[in-house]
Amino acid sequence: MSNISTKTLYTHLRNALKTGVCCSGHTKSHWNFVKANEYRDILNERGENLPEHDLAALTPRDPVWYDAQLKLGEYNGSGSF
Repeated sequence: MSNISTKTLYTHLRNALKTGVCCSGHTKSHWNFVKANEYRDILNERGENLPEHDLAALTPRDPVWYDAQLKLGEYNGSGSF
């Protein structure tokens, strides 16, 4: 994923989060959170400062950040599972 822009990775992260939160299938939800965590890790490797905790937590440690990302995401958008 080194050839994907940081902006695109943020889009993928937000779409995977939105889909993971909003879908009813447990497997689909699980894999979207796996992808969101992968995108987050890559972004942090690029010098971004994103939360280190598992993004699958339904009670996030930083609700302001988490809610903002969900609002920017698109259900089943690019980068989601």
